Amino acid sequence: MNPTKRLVMLALFAAWLALPVTATVAGAQTVETGLVELKDSKIEYFSRGEGEPIVLLPGGTLKVGYLDGLAEALAKAGHRVVGINFRGSGKSTGPSDGVTLQTMADDVAGVIKALNLGPVNVAGNDFGNRVARMLAASHPELTRSVILLAAGGKIQPAPPAAKALGIIFNPASTDADILAVFPFLVSNPADSERLWKLFKPSLDPGAAAIEKAAAESTPLDAWWAPPGETKYLIVQGAEDQIAPPENGEQLQKELGDRATLVNVPGAAHLLPLEQPDEAASRIVDFVRKLDR
Repeated sequence: MNPTKRLVMLALFAAWLALPVTATVAGAQTVETGLVELKDSKIEYFSRGEGEPIVLLPGGTLKVGYLDGLAEALAKAGHRVVGINFRGSGKSTGPSDGVTLQTMADDVAGVIKALNLGPVNVAGNDFGNRVARMLAASHPELTRSVILLAAGGKIQPAPPAAKALGIIFNPASTDADILAVFPFLVSNPADSERLWKLFKPSLDPGAAAIEKAAAESTPLDAWWAPPGETKYLIVQGAEDQIAPPENGEQLQKELGDRATLVNVPGAAHLLPLEQPDEAASRIVDFVRKLDR
């Protein structure tokens, strides 16, 4: 083959790979997947549904797929739902040197702009809610509201719960090791095996180093309770042992009437997996009331 023609074909193939791809999933929802190329990163996203946008940000060392149940419920309720994998997770890439939570928030902002989503309701779970708060602090023009699922950060988990978290995210742990401590993440221990099967495919140890660096290089005051007028919804499991509910209570006090706090009974740290429909219902109700 002519070398010039071959280069042209390779370039076209690379461009084709970068185009969004759509797929129909269970329940007949169509999911568009794509990569947004930014200045120094490529960020993977998954979009479904139509309507006012809600952006989902996952927990640490996780791909966003474990939030599919929540995404499906939100899409059924009339929202466009865009899940994002942070750099280093899934197909998202980008350098780790000098990364902060601001870097992560800028990546999210880049996706919002590239997809022309406009001001969004950004929902972050666990580590993701730190990035969501940083987005509100640095890009208020892109943030209609912030939704926090498991709003940890100030009050730390008890040592046994922290140890359990270490075992769960240790790549060397066996399923048996993890199931022995998984009850620390859920409300009903009998649900551990079922929820672990849903959770496990989203584990992404390759993201740990970047996210750890981002968290450690960003002071608490930079993201905990950003100033401004943005409204917050704090949804937390009443039995959360990883991000104790006292965190949400403290944050509500600091944000004042800008924050709505919801404690969900019968739910723990994995609230979005345990009760996706309940979490979605709380989010949808909050978003609908924003303009009232």
